[in-house]
Amino acid sequence: MKFTVTTENLLDGLRHVMNAISSKPVIPILSNILFEAKDDQITLTTYDTEMRIKTAVAALVQEEGAVTIQAKKFNEIIGRLPSGDVNVACDNSAPETVKLSCGNAKYTLHGIPSADYPAADPFIEDWAFAIGGKELIDALVKVVYARSDDESRKALNGILFSLRSGIRTVAATDGRRLALVEAPVASAANEDTAVRDGEFIMPYKVVAELIKSLDQSKTVAVHLTKAMAVFETGSTTIMSKLVEQSYPNYRSVIPASFHHQVMVPRALFLDVLKRISPVIFDSGDSAGSVKLDITEGKMTISASSTEVGEAIETIDVALQGDPISISFNPNYLSDPIKALVCDEFALKFNDAVTPVELTGDSGFIYILMPMRG
Repeated sequence: MKFTVTTENLLDGLRHVMNAISSKPVIPILSNILFEAKDDQITLTTYDTEMRIKTAVAALVQEEGAVTIQAKKFNEIIGRLPSGDVNVACDNSAPETVKLSCGNAKYTLHGIPSADYPAADPFIEDWAFAIGGKELIDALVKVVYARSDDESRKALNGILFSLRSGIRTVAATDGRRLALVEAPVASAANEDTAVRDGEFIMPYKVVAELIKSLDQSKTVAVHLTKAMAVFETGSTTIMSKLVEQSYPNYRSVIPASFHHQVMVPRALFLDVLKRISPVIFDSGDSAGSVKLDITEGKMTISASSTEVGEAIETIDVALQGDPISISFNPNYLSDPIKALVCDEFALKFNDAVTPVELTGDSGFIYILMPMRG
């Protein structure tokens, strides 16, 4: 195998695949990147038994072949090279030795034969659809914070993606709060095919990777089986196992109606929360709350602790309904507001102890329980 590639292209390829390198791989070769050189491109593949990432990089291939190279050290070396051409070569009959050069820098690296690298599981597509990269990332960002951090609760630790009756729903809940985004379905992966109904649960790891690496300007083709999902965009493919569990009936926690509503300026409210929250967190009070005293035209936002003191600030709001005093976990209240882009959000409620609904951007709903006391 022998190829030449620019440092810029190689670094871009490495950036796409490094997140599927485990710090504690189940077998040593999974610490390596699989390099395959063919047809004027090199393909980089990484795999951690849960997620497989593959990306293609333009290169001048003088001799086809494949080899695996230790990922973290290779990435570190390439990141420190000057801009220019990187030459990589190894003897296909003895792939354990990889020669690398760039300018005056020369390296001899230890490789492992590509034949030892685990092959991808067979994938026979059941159904598919397409979605814009920006649409997918926006939806994931607006719900991902509401998932459970408990990895043993696999369904709640993931994100639900559902297609029903022409509506796409992306949802997350940890059992104490719920975030969801709904929008009309755009198209199937094949534009001549109608989008079928279905749903799947994405593990958090692949959600984090999609948010980080997807090109928002491109369309993402999603191919599915019961156990696997493949996300294709541009020259990069991400294959992930799915959570094979049932998602809880999250719609049952959404109240049928609300009697009161207050419209709140989003950016200003978020700034106030940032200013007053240290009164709670600096005191070490993990159960601290932010209190909202809402009257016609005014909202007084306050927080207090015996160790630090008290913070109070008032902003202008528009109330439809009765005045109320209501308290929330400050993080649970700020998380959705940080993910939204609207100028104003609506806080809908019936009283100070039953679920509250926060809405703002199109199709977005957030359900949160107030804190008592």
